[in-house]
Amino acid sequence: MAVVRVGLAGALLLWGSVATAGPLAAPGDRQLRQDVEALKAEGLIDGPIDSWPLPWAQIGAGIDRARDGRELPPHLLAAVNRLSRLADHAEQDRAFDGAIRGTNREALARDFSDTARATADVSGRAELNSDGWSLAVGGAVRTNQDGSAFKPDGTQLVVLAGNWAFHAGWSTHWFGPGSDGALLFSNSARPFPKFGVTRLMPEPIDFPVLRWLGPVRFEIFGGVLDEKRRDYNNIITVGTRLSFEPAKGLQIGLNRAQMLCGKGRPCGFKQIFQSFVGIGNADNPTPGDPQAFLQQAGNQLAGFDISYTHRFPRLAVKLYAEAEAEDFDNIILEQYGRLIGMTLSGPLGRRGASWSFNMEYADTQAASLFNGTPLEKLTGGETVYPGSLYNNSLYFDGFAYNKRPIGYWTDGDSRNLAFNLSVTDTSNRRWFGVVRSVHLNFNNVGNPPFPATAPDGTVRGLTINRVSANNEKFAMLGAGVEWPTSLGDLRLEGRWQGDSPNTPGRRAPKGAVEAGWRVRF
Repeated sequence: MAVVRVGLAGALLLWGSVATAGPLAAPGDRQLRQDVEALKAEGLIDGPIDSWPLPWAQIGAGIDRARDGRELPPHLLAAVNRLSRLADHAEQDRAFDGAIRGTNREALARDFSDTARATADVSGRAELNSDGWSLAVGGAVRTNQDGSAFKPDGTQLVVLAGNWAFHAGWSTHWFGPGSDGALLFSNSARPFPKFGVTRLMPEPIDFPVLRWLGPVRFEIFGGVLDEKRRDYNNIITVGTRLSFEPAKGLQIGLNRAQMLCGKGRPCGFKQIFQSFVGIGNADNPTPGDPQAFLQQAGNQLAGFDISYTHRFPRLAVKLYAEAEAEDFDNIILEQYGRLIGMTLSGPLGRRGASWSFNMEYADTQAASLFNGTPLEKLTGGETVYPGSLYNNSLYFDGFAYNKRPIGYWTDGDSRNLAFNLSVTDTSNRRWFGVVRSVHLNFNNVGNPPFPATAPDGTVRGLTINRVSANNEKFAMLGAGVEWPTSLGDLRLEGRWQGDSPNTPGRRAPKGAVEAGWRVRF
């Protein structure tokens, strides 16, 4: 079987890893996202765009509006042209997309960009599209992976039914407006198998009161954490997002994640029902009480994000925030991780070049929503909960997949301040740079910090941070270019960090270079 999989991966060498073809545009392409947000700021794209995959139907409607005869500034016209080329590729009956990446050290920080997940990363995707369905067969061969070198990432079947897309396969989801990371679902971990449904066009709901929400998007998926070595095999993980735009430029998203079932855990109707309604169960049972352990439905996180976009004559401004919390008791949320950011963008000269600047700060220590602000007293009680956000006394390995956080790439009890600047020139070359100040596992409570008891009496330690077992604080720098050519798109990036995870009492600076080549046809 391993030989067959490797052979299939070799045959797919020239097929792609990022889902730009078919009904859904997956996360991973920052230029694509910047162009979408530029059209959104111009008022050309209707409805929420702060979660990915983003339906091509929604993007395509914005492209059509841009070409209705109105006059656009050169930098917006360039964005429309770039999106049009990708949209044309998505409409092909047969689409092929391929990427080869290599690096001496994979990136510690996984932002919205799609970078190598190993020192050698070859991925592939071939897609057949029709009016009612889309089938993609893909995969990736990577060095130093857990288990087999081949993974079926990118393989996906999408079936269209009216304004809905039903999908099944190995897809990546990104919830929220964050650029350097997302608190609930991001691309930090590689994709796990999922089945889900998403609304294609965010049309308003024509019903009293609900029509005030404006354009509405809804998406839900259920997946299986199928890695071989974790506390309970085959844990079901559900993601749900409802987003809407009640006023022009104002986007609001309501998010939820659930972990339930798994080999050795109860998975009856009672547990599933309680997990979805969120009433009658605290998802942190009394330590050492086997009966309480068995009665709990599972782990739950929930929260919201909000963004506001406004375009001035030569400047587009986007302000955003996200807060996601560990469920404490019944439906009460009070242990939040928080993220806040701002994106500025605009033209550079008068020939179609553009620039974008993003500043983002994330704190993944669970705390009351307004902790550290003048509004803190409104919440009352204990305000900080070390080790809580991505961890749970039911699922000892936490909200993670293959030992990588599913949410923010720093994992819990960490802070990240990032400054990203990019320039896209008149030849569509994207030059970018990033500066980060990172503080991992700043509470330094250790791994594991305290015991949890399973129903059979086994005492297990809870892993608090899967990125670093100890307190580490350092700077990170990166710069590179994405260079389109007639033979494919080239990417070159250099990275440096002033220290490394899991190096207590010493400095361990690291440097890296990553090169990639991608082709679509």
